[in-house]
Amino acid sequence: MKLILLIFHIYRLNFFNMLVKNKEFLEKINDDFEYIMVDEYQDSNKIQEKILLLISKTKKNICVVGDEDQSIYRFRGASSENILNFPKHFDEDECKIIILEENYRSVADIVEFNNKWITSIDWQANRFEKNIVSMRDKDILGKNVFHISGKTMDENIKNTVIFIKKLKQNNKITNYNQIAVLFSNFKNNSAKKLEVALKKENIEVYSPRTKVFFDMYEIKLTLGLILACFKKYFPEDSIDEYLTGCIDFARLEIKKDSEFLTWIKEKIENISEENFDSLNEIFYEFLNFTYYKNIIKEESPIDSRANHNLAILSKIFKSFQKYVHYKKITAEDDFSVVKYFFTGYLDILRDSRVDEIFSEEDYPNECIPFLTIHQSKGLEFPVVIVFSLNSKPNNYEDNDISRQTSIDRLINSSSKLSENDKEKFDFYRKFYVAFSRAKNLLVLSSYEMGVSENFKPFFYSVRGVNSLQFDINEVNLDEVSKKDERKILSYTTDIAPYRHCPMRYYLVREKEYATFSKKTLNLGIITHKAIEHINKLFLQKKNPILDDEYIENLLKNIYKFQNIDLDDNFERIISIVKKYIEEEKDNFEYIKKVEASEFRIEDDYILYGQIDLILEDENEIQIIDFKTGKYNEIEYSSNYRQQLSLYKLLLQKKYDKDIKTYLYYLEEDEPKKEIFITDEDLEEDFKNINKTTQDILDNKFPKIPYNHNICEICEFKNYCWGLE
Repeated sequence: MKLILLIFHIYRLNFFNMLVKNKEFLEKINDDFEYIMVDEYQDSNKIQEKILLLISKTKKNICVVGDEDQSIYRFRGASSENILNFPKHFDEDECKIIILEENYRSVADIVEFNNKWITSIDWQANRFEKNIVSMRDKDILGKNVFHISGKTMDENIKNTVIFIKKLKQNNKITNYNQIAVLFSNFKNNSAKKLEVALKKENIEVYSPRTKVFFDMYEIKLTLGLILACFKKYFPEDSIDEYLTGCIDFARLEIKKDSEFLTWIKEKIENISEENFDSLNEIFYEFLNFTYYKNIIKEESPIDSRANHNLAILSKIFKSFQKYVHYKKITAEDDFSVVKYFFTGYLDILRDSRVDEIFSEEDYPNECIPFLTIHQSKGLEFPVVIVFSLNSKPNNYEDNDISRQTSIDRLINSSSKLSENDKEKFDFYRKFYVAFSRAKNLLVLSSYEMGVSENFKPFFYSVRGVNSLQFDINEVNLDEVSKKDERKILSYTTDIAPYRHCPMRYYLVREKEYATFSKKTLNLGIITHKAIEHINKLFLQKKNPILDDEYIENLLKNIYKFQNIDLDDNFERIISIVKKYIEEEKDNFEYIKKVEASEFRIEDDYILYGQIDLILEDENEIQIIDFKTGKYNEIEYSSNYRQQLSLYKLLLQKKYDKDIKTYLYYLEEDEPKKEIFITDEDLEEDFKNINKTTQDILDNKFPKIPYNHNICEICEFKNYCWGLE
């Protein structure tokens, strides 16, 4: 892992050297970026700092945002000194420091506890002075930080489970996934013991760790089923112990389902005659069978977790396709793509960092997330229980040579701080991150002899939940049961797909199963990207020379960026772009916004629209939505009018001018089609949109009646209608 990190840093160093040695390149970069904003700046390293300062040197329009108290990635090369020393790179009064002291996440008691923790040591001027205050509702006052103890580890685990059950039984939480349990790492027995104890009470946990993920039954089974289909093409010595275990799982499962067994035997026998667009195409055929159908129905927390994991696996298969860039899985090359996935790519994944696979913030229904503190960074939970309180800062001898080869030493310039001071600061920042994940309730959990000296003053300063005097009703968690975040819904990614098929929407948007990459979509994607780029050039008043060479290079770069090979559409898109430039050359001066993001806030959701183009002149606003393909009046009236109606609704309060709406068919001789939308249309369309959003919020995801045109091209047709 250190070698991989070092390679990435070498790439950054090479880019920095290019900037230093090539003045023209640096000038172009400086010219291209009007403003630079960097988030999580406390996680940057010295090479990144040098790059950012170089490319912002001319205009000095740079804003960095970060919190040195949450700088916990020194082992990857990050340096908290970057944000602490940022003002020193500018002249006096050139850099404005804005201290953000309002906390909108945690209740007052938790914020005060965190303040005491982070200010309990001497930071030797390596911290900005600040006093964080809670901005949460003032009615949630009282004690919101507690500890759970026990004379032994087993007793502590038992008391923790009892407390968790009380939270649910007394309606302090509505779902077990509102609780997160954090550990410094999973090397200690406490995580395993707690998981076993919770399972005895029928409470499931979800641990997004790479090793755990690839050992889950549903993952090994699915990999085993796919591998079994192609096993005869694998050399005998290429099937390692892990893959053998996967195949064993597959054998056991299909014996329970005679229909599945018959199907898999036929699949294996005829596999040489088949070809597939992706591994997901094979995987989704399994959805016809009882085991997978039951998982998708999510009738238990175990099914919910399995469904979540299988969706992640589908995204892994899709990422593999982008990585290898294959077009077909076929017997013509002895299914080499499948062999590489199982004997190469899968090994890389199993050895990879967890955050390279798990990036989502949602967790399976009724499952308690078990996370490392590093995994939890950036997340928040109503209830957080922190273990690993036996931890203490590492202490090294001054002449410890082993520390000299760390990523920190290799990447960052030497610091005035001693290695022990760095370790101490890392320790207090790490647990500050842990404690600050909690919104409504923070609980420290440890057996009595397992509390280190660093934690004792804090552990015993808060009330214990397993004392006889403790009453669960003293815990004020009124907001936990409320939906405190409105769902953001857009017409193109939510409303229209839901109306197309609620079940497919559920699988793709709610459960995040990967879709197939369709070549027919490439035309629209690349054309839209090209038109967007052209419009932005004119919006920025750059007036480029849009000759044939420029357009061809633009499209090649878009193809490359989208990870798509040049195809038959290339020349067609060139013609479309040229035609658009010629026909709209007199209108570019009226461009107001390109890819404009607009919102409308409702009581329980937020409507979002991304408008392709907004034009403005003295008299009116024009909303333009680009389409490839041919104009169809019936299609526009049924599919597109409500989309434009929503866009008009989003802009009405912003502009006093008349707002007109257009569909722009890029390949038509007369591309611009005005769509007339009256106030009555707006009212009726919004009612329909609101009804659809309520169905989504109410989790109504029925199957549609079989429709050949829709169902036969759906990735999930086997789940709904079975195999042919």
